[in-house]
Amino acid sequence: MNMKRCNFYLADIQIKRLNAIRKKTGLPLSDILRRAIDEYWERFEKKDTEMKRKRVA
Repeated sequence: MNMKRCNFYLADIQIKRLNAIRKKTGLPLSDILRRAIDEYWERFEKKDTEMKRKRVA
């Protein structure tokens, strides 16, 4: 998997939540964020597909 560096800002509460997950799982923040983005994408694609089906019906 090719990866590129990405910089962005997070709210304090988001950092606290990510750090809590990091402490529980032992995963690096980068892995947690990649997994969260992948999970969000899967949900987005599912909703998008359902909406397209409803339009066709």
